[in-house]
Amino acid sequence: MASPLALPSELKELEDKLVALANAQHESEEYQRLFSVALSFPRIRAHHLQKAIWVLNRRECWAYAQAKAPFGVKQLVWQHEQEELGGDVARGLEDHYALNLRQGEAIGLSPQDFADARPTDTLFTCMSAWILLAKDSPWLKSLASCAALELTNSEAVLRGKSASRRMAERIRDDLGIEIGKQQSYQEHMVADIEHAGILMRVARDHAHDDLARAQILEGVEESWAIDRVFRGHLAALMESINE
Repeated sequence: MASPLALPSELKELEDKLVALANAQHESEEYQRLFSVALSFPRIRAHHLQKAIWVLNRRECWAYAQAKAPFGVKQLVWQHEQEELGGDVARGLEDHYALNLRQGEAIGLSPQDFADARPTDTLFTCMSAWILLAKDSPWLKSLASCAALELTNSEAVLRGKSASRRMAERIRDDLGIEIGKQQSYQEHMVADIEHAGILMRVARDHAHDDLARAQILEGVEESWAIDRVFRGHLAALMESINE
């Protein structure tokens, strides 16, 4: 027997909770600390290399979520990941890791710097936690754990600016690098508005009972807990480097 559809009020309550949690993430101590660090070129280089490694981890986590999901959801994830992995030929857009390398050029990083970069112990631990969350959770929780990080970068969800915009403006103001030369941040200011919608699209089709909605909330909350550790670590990493 097919599961009954969720009531509109139940989906609205879920969406309201997700929006509130995404905004609370930006108001957390770790986010506030990260976006208040005075930037220098050595500091932002260290930050950017760790973020580039994190980008690769995102692709791994989405792959686990896709593997566990029903066919229709696999298609949604595939649409999401196509641009991340392959770019957009029609727009002349490189894949999103290549955008990170191109943005790195503006702050003095070479392709070899990215090839030589290794995760810090804290980033390694966070990436391992995200992989376990995506790999070993029920599929709805797995998907939500990945989509959570799109929600905190979407200005369709947030009351204020996205994480990409906040950092791009700090780099512009502190280091004089225009946002147009920050290719990765510039793209994600736009792309993640659409990407953030994947979770509620899935919820409308699959979150038909209390258990399913609870799994979605568990996925985002646990992912954001890891994210707070990661953002706090990025702040501490930059603070440890003399300006």
